[in-house]
Amino acid sequence: MRVAVVHTVGSVCRCGEAISEGLRMLGHEPVLVDSAQIEARAHELATRCHLVFDHTDTFEGRGLFRASVRMILEGRGARLVGSPGRACFLADDKVAAKTVMARAGVPTVPGSVISSIEPRVKSWLPPPWVVKPLFEHMSRGVGLVGSREELEAHLEALWAANPSHCFLIETLVPGRELAVPVLEQGGEPGVLPILEMRQASEESILDEGFKGLEFRGERQDVVQARLGRETQREIALMACRAFKALGLRDYARFDVRLSGDGTPFFLEANVTPSMEPFEAMAIAARLAGMDYPDLVARILDSALERYGKEELLQERRLRVELPGGTLSLVVPRGVHFPPESTLEMARMLDVRPGEEVLELGCGCGVLAMAAALAGADRVVATDLDPLALEATMANARQNGFEGRIEARAGSWFQVLDPVGEKEGFHVILATPPQTPSPRPMGPKYGGPDGLWHIKRIAASAPRFLKPKEGRLWLLAISLVNQEELFRLLDEHFEKVELAGSTLREFQPQEYESLDPGLFSYIQDLARAGKAWVGKSDSGSLAFRNLFIRASLPRKVT
Repeated sequence: MRVAVVHTVGSVCRCGEAISEGLRMLGHEPVLVDSAQIEARAHELATRCHLVFDHTDTFEGRGLFRASVRMILEGRGARLVGSPGRACFLADDKVAAKTVMARAGVPTVPGSVISSIEPRVKSWLPPPWVVKPLFEHMSRGVGLVGSREELEAHLEALWAANPSHCFLIETLVPGRELAVPVLEQGGEPGVLPILEMRQASEESILDEGFKGLEFRGERQDVVQARLGRETQREIALMACRAFKALGLRDYARFDVRLSGDGTPFFLEANVTPSMEPFEAMAIAARLAGMDYPDLVARILDSALERYGKEELLQERRLRVELPGGTLSLVVPRGVHFPPESTLEMARMLDVRPGEEVLELGCGCGVLAMAAALAGADRVVATDLDPLALEATMANARQNGFEGRIEARAGSWFQVLDPVGEKEGFHVILATPPQTPSPRPMGPKYGGPDGLWHIKRIAASAPRFLKPKEGRLWLLAISLVNQEELFRLLDEHFEKVELAGSTLREFQPQEYESLDPGLFSYIQDLARAGKAWVGKSDSGSLAFRNLFIRASLPRKVT
């Protein structure tokens, strides 16, 4: 498996190298990338790597911007190990994270924000104070001060370097410093053995100098925390609650201060806890019976479970038997795998040798390939997804249709020349999204009645079809308003016929996973006569696939 590891080159943190070595030990192929190159390499990482393990410390020199790395990767379609960009930004914002945790019932330390514009500490906040930049990591800029004079001197030095910075001022909680590592498994967070950081004594904190130390052997300053069973259980429950409240994934570490009266105060959440072999995360894993590669494997497994391990790791191949021969197709990761209904439609097509064909929304290009196999001289395949267009052209080359199939990026008829290609096609093929929903819910969305895309296709197709020979082949499902569907087609074509239909079984969860409440909405449509849901011979719920052939396009005025 190819896994990208994104890190901040030049940082004192060596996590990128450590994670890469762990991946090698597991037999994976790591790709180590400087986060400064992320804009240039994001597309490559998204398309060529199975997973991306982002361990960026700073971006453009600021902790404030490091969530941008994940957001850029997500925007390119990368599959991230760990928390998504939005959750990273929330956890990195110390004030926002404290607010969210407090609302979830997790105790946090009293504090307030101070800036060069409003440099006064609240009167209700007693010293000594811990000073923290709002978005920095590795304890950069963190200080412990005991008086207002010390605080002013500390802040003046920080503001001299960057006047725009804001700082969180918290009262110091005397007590023990704990590290609470969290690993997710099966979609549920679990806590590894809780550690005590002995360097942070009753009245001290872990500062930037300590965080910059590189440990290469067993440590005496980090030990398993001796806690009562009830306290340990309480901290674990709170850590899992905070993990969920912040929207974190796969792994994280919480820094906790345990006060003398036994109250666990959660200081902050770290979405990129140090992953070096002698840091807290790995030490806790060893106490739980895992060596370093096991820890990396557990984190990867959580991500793989989320993205679908089988689908992610196996490049899917498809052989399609058609009346004119066999197609051999590759469906890359991220490209919609053609359902059986699309293959059934490919077997029905009446494309004749020498004809010109347009496929709308080509995916991996199976219908375009079927048209070429039937003898079409020219096939134009359109799609919005660059991955789908690349897959279509790769499959065209593999099946010997290069030069006869042309891929174009765009929506439906938008990519056609309204003059040069007017009335130019013999056949238009369309399998548009048409799941009805009261609100947009993803790539299957078809509008409130399922006909949102079909309306545009039916209205525009006659403009690009030959007047006498032109045919529109449309795959529709019985979850749409069928009465309105056929009325639309009759409005734009003189002849509309149902070439065939098949039953497609489904489970309610298939639609609930797209959008909670969606199955109930479909049931309401069916009860109102605006959709059809029946049962198969086995008793499962089912809808019909409708293979419609509309011909003799009416003249567009």
